[in-house]
Amino acid sequence: MKNILTYIEIKDAAPIKLSLESLSKASEIAKEKGGKSVALINFELADDELAKLKAAGAEEIVLVKREAYNLEDFANIIVEVSKKYDCEDIFIPGTLDGKDLAPYAAASLDTVSITNVMDIKFEGEDIIYVTPSYGATVLTESKIEKAPRIAVVRAGSFDKRDDLNGAGNLVEENIDEVKDLKAVIKDIVTANEGLINLEDAPIIVTCGRGASSDEIFPLVKELADVFGAPISGTRPVIDDGVLPKASQIGQSGKIVAPALYIGCGVSGAVQHVSGIENSNFIVAINKDEDAPIFDMADIGIVGDCKQVLPLFIEEIKKIKANA
Repeated sequence: MKNILTYIEIKDAAPIKLSLESLSKASEIAKEKGGKSVALINFELADDELAKLKAAGAEEIVLVKREAYNLEDFANIIVEVSKKYDCEDIFIPGTLDGKDLAPYAAASLDTVSITNVMDIKFEGEDIIYVTPSYGATVLTESKIEKAPRIAVVRAGSFDKRDDLNGAGNLVEENIDEVKDLKAVIKDIVTANEGLINLEDAPIIVTCGRGASSDEIFPLVKELADVFGAPISGTRPVIDDGVLPKASQIGQSGKIVAPALYIGCGVSGAVQHVSGIENSNFIVAINKDEDAPIFDMADIGIVGDCKQVLPLFIEEIKKIKANA
């Protein structure tokens, strides 16, 4: 394994959490294997944000300036930078954009990409990528026979490090923009639901079908507001129109890894659990004592959300008032 390139996705002028998780793992491996960790950014960052990349182990920070995101152009930048910096491995955060970029770049490099990578192991010279299947009930081990290799990293799979202390040399490269684009983004209109950022949220409150009634849902929302947390939903809640699609967590939604996850009326179906299993601490509230969510919860409360949530909200308010 030579050098490793990590594509850094930027949102609101800062690297997203998953980018830093991906870069941290790349830097750990590069240091262990005697290679170099290279971070790729397409927008200028403030010094304190660049410092995060350095802390996550980036030896080189390559800036290729662009005004706006475009799939074909950004994929081409990944390809050209990986060639110039002799990178045999490319790590891409598993966001919606990342999952688009990876196969596009892989096709240009005549290789394949592996999506949803949650662990990386070594067997001699072979690199083994571990990915979840069937709602994470089965783990699949795969390897790519030849470099370059592209791994799309699953949220919460690796720690975000701030102690790797790379050199952080900032280098600006000029790569010609892809002009013959098959699609051109003329404008981006963001709906309110597009502002929901579950992936980087330290606390998430989730509404399950058992708490989605007109009587209980306002309590779930109040709990989220007290914590200053976004509110998410299971697929049945999304399908019922209680919350927008951007709020969905699970196999067909978003993969999250908050410090604290609170499930209200969430049963714990495998499709949802696969999206929260990397949470640091899980609190579950459900009146069914046999709900599968209790098997993975750090704290389980058996009770009706209608009775439990007002008490929960009152206690959090007291703690905040005395803080």
